[in-house]
Amino acid sequence: MSVIDRAIGISSYFLAFLWGIFILFSLIGWGTLVNRLLFPKYRVDWGQRSAWGIAFSIAVGGLLNLTWTISPIIILVYLCLGLFACIIDTYQNKHSFIHPFTYLRNYRREPLFILSVLGVLLLLLIQYAGWTYTHRFHGFDDYPAYMVFAKKMLQMGSLGADPFSERKITSSLGGQYFLQTFILTSLKPVNLNLIDPGLALIISVGILCNYLKEKNISQEIAVFLLFVFLIIPYPKTNLSSMVIPIPLFLSYFVFLDSSKLKFARFLSNACLIALITAAICSLKSTLIPACVLLFISSYIFYIFQAQNYRKEAIYEFLVASILTISFLLPWAIAMYQSSGTLLYPLLGRGYHGSVYGTYLLPSNELNFSKAIAILFYTITRVDFIALILLGVASFASLPKNISDRGVIPSAFISSGLGIILILLAIGNHEDVRVVYPFPFVYPALIFLLINCTQLENIDNQKRVSALKSLLIAMLVAGILLGGSDALGYSNYKRFSNFVGNIRVGLSDMPLFSEQEVDRYAKMQQAIPESETVLTRLENPFLMNFKRNLIFITDMPGGASLPPGMPSFKGGETLADYLTSKSIRYVAYSYASEANFPKRKQLWLLKSHIHPWDRTVGKHTLDFQDNLKELGNTRKRIYDDGDIFVLDLLSHQNGK
Repeated sequence: MSVIDRAIGISSYFLAFLWGIFILFSLIGWGTLVNRLLFPKYRVDWGQRSAWGIAFSIAVGGLLNLTWTISPIIILVYLCLGLFACIIDTYQNKHSFIHPFTYLRNYRREPLFILSVLGVLLLLLIQYAGWTYTHRFHGFDDYPAYMVFAKKMLQMGSLGADPFSERKITSSLGGQYFLQTFILTSLKPVNLNLIDPGLALIISVGILCNYLKEKNISQEIAVFLLFVFLIIPYPKTNLSSMVIPIPLFLSYFVFLDSSKLKFARFLSNACLIALITAAICSLKSTLIPACVLLFISSYIFYIFQAQNYRKEAIYEFLVASILTISFLLPWAIAMYQSSGTLLYPLLGRGYHGSVYGTYLLPSNELNFSKAIAILFYTITRVDFIALILLGVASFASLPKNISDRGVIPSAFISSGLGIILILLAIGNHEDVRVVYPFPFVYPALIFLLINCTQLENIDNQKRVSALKSLLIAMLVAGILLGGSDALGYSNYKRFSNFVGNIRVGLSDMPLFSEQEVDRYAKMQQAIPESETVLTRLENPFLMNFKRNLIFITDMPGGASLPPGMPSFKGGETLADYLTSKSIRYVAYSYASEANFPKRKQLWLLKSHIHPWDRTVGKHTLDFQDNLKELGNTRKRIYDDGDIFVLDLLSHQNGK
């Protein structure tokens, strides 16, 4: 690599690094506006404001997506307006920046504490720098699906219709993909992890720092808890929402625990709670049970304890419920237009393959004995044991911490029941039984840990109990630190990947070669403009979604237009079905079998494999066999030895 190329690579990496900081300041700016609008009498910390900025941005994204008005220019203007608001607020409150430096100056004679703080900051910096550039993505999830959605938004103005995408209907309403447009507006797909997990970790640390200060946690314990938060591996397996929910849940907990809620208008409280709730629910479907449980349980505690203002508490609950639905409605309407349901699966399964009878759900073979086995597995999980210990410590030793909003029991109930509901819904699928609960269990654990380590403002009679809860909290921290590797997410491997990402990022290695980009461009040029094309490609991200209406089959048979894509009936039946839906062209990466080669995937068909995996394997291999069959009977209007495009209405040899 030449000196010039190396300089370009380094510049590109640091541009992406700084772009993430720019996004952070913009989110803080929008959160500041929310703060001033809803709570003009007090100013929250920057961590809270950035989380509120995320929630507000997702609500705005729902409107832009529904009205097909998303574009690079709109996103840039939106980010710049947020930055402008942040700059104005910073100038108006410049005196507040003196306090952190004064705080550090007070501890300048405690080098161990200073070194500990620097260690925490170094951990945070390494992780953010490691997520600035990612040169490896999930071959089954990201390339054929998650990587595509944000690009579709920027090119088409909306997620648009994608009735053949299983992940589109089951994974998310779209909040995560809108946040990713902030990245793709100016950067490359290699930077798609910049917000989640990159900025999510920074925002979470910001929220925790202020909350630790509010709770008067000792400096040693505070630094230790931040270390625990940053060192426990988080399962980031693909580009779906996995870490960004953590600061939103933390923000939810901290807000409910705030004494300032008592002095705020119920309408303001309802609006913010609804904003955060809707944002979490729009990020990923697996977060909805825990989030709804948190919403309902916190209001049950609030209404039950509000003896003097119960009517106002009920009004707040009703308003918050209506506003939550209102914030979610634009995303839900767009989902209905695309996939036939407002919210999968709670409000219907829409175009999901299970509706047509051949595509099994993960829970289809769930029975009583399997449910009991799942419950037994749940209570033996490291995170569930930690949750029980912290819950017992919180309730038995620190009853004063149960506020009017019941945030501690609500956090415990929502995360505990959330784990059980999710594991039952997925049939205890091994690949995701750790991944799905983590975004709501982990913030609950950290929140409970903090409240179990609070020793200030406790009278002597309860001090022994408080010390016991502190010991339990330290035990739980040890369990979490010691048991994290058992979950399959090694810290050694994680930090090795960060170093590798930074090294490759500084060289600016592209994710796709120029030859690959050119091949996809030539392939699409062979398809008449504005025509609909069904794709089963290795890298559909490289297509121009503005030129053609492109349907993606990420999991063949997992989703399709009524009466359902025919499976196990041969290529001709499939061709008749597609042409009846006005789909004339099909593109297929036949050389690589769309990164799902039969010789490597036949193991999925074995009887001991999870029924959902067997279903995916059977339908995908059958669909690809049908495309191969059609490749021998239909005219190939494009074939480069890797990808072919078929005209389903034209037979080979003119037949």
